[in-house]
Amino acid sequence: MLPTNFYVIQTEAGDVIRDVKSMLRISIRKLEEVNFEPNPAELQFYSKYNDGHIVFETVNIRDYLRPLVAAALQWYADRLGQPDMYISSEDPRPALKAV
Repeated sequence: MLPTNFYVIQTEAGDVIRDVKSMLRISIRKLEEVNFEPNPAELQFYSKYNDGHIVFETVNIRDYLRPLVAAALQWYADRLGQPDMYISSEDPRPALKAV
């Protein structure tokens, strides 16, 4: 794996994972707190966290950055102290509404 320099910045819209070298950006939102509509041009991933769910969505993704997304999400899970965090590309909201 290529060495990376991930960090998190806080914005008014929520946190963003960034990589210094590649400029990869992944926004992080609490799914229950936002009216989230996935952007079809971006990659989305979901995870259960605390009492809710979070959504990760790339920002202006380029094909050459796609391999870094998994590393960034793993880095973020490690940063939260949850290295075994289950991250999926399946939106959990239909399941939440059915319950």
